[in-house]
Amino acid sequence: MSHTAELIAVGTELLLGNIANTNAQVLSQSLSALGINVFWHTVVGDNPRRLREALDIARRRADILITTGGLGPTYDDLTKQTICEAFGKPLILHPDILEDIRAFYESALHVPMPENNTQQAELPEGCVVFDNPVGTAPGCAFEWEGVHVLMLPGPPHEMETMLRRHVEPYLRKLSHEVIVSQDIMTFGM
Repeated sequence: MSHTAELIAVGTELLLGNIANTNAQVLSQSLSALGINVFWHTVVGDNPRRLREALDIARRRADILITTGGLGPTYDDLTKQTICEAFGKPLILHPDILEDIRAFYESALHVPMPENNTQQAELPEGCVVFDNPVGTAPGCAFEWEGVHVLMLPGPPHEMETMLRRHVEPYLRKLSHEVIVSQDIMTFGM
């Protein structure tokens, strides 16, 4: 069965042009190698209403939704909360993940974990958790009425690490196809 994916990058900094959306390129290349069609790239700012609108459109036209960004501890990191509201999934605190985040702060940063990082340990009920060995925001995946929803962190190094370690194996179980493309370069015609 052929799958169709939509990539939704969340972050006002992308819309302002402060950073390039390199995650879309890396994800599209990976998904093509897994035989998953990517027909849409969407970028939305850190705005729950507009993200909800993008999710409503995306889940009608794709059976795999992959978001990047908005999983951090700041007040405008609302991707998980908005997705859970859109799909009717409660957020559940994972004490083991919270302890991992605390340990990361103490061992790597040598400071106590700020309490607002607690929200990073809250994940959708029944999801598959993707650990993040290079950052504090875990990712996750769940299925809802035939739509697979995957949430990944925005920083490219964190996203790529999670992609290789968790997302590719997760998606490989869904697709046994590949997409092959070739470029033919001509000149002097």
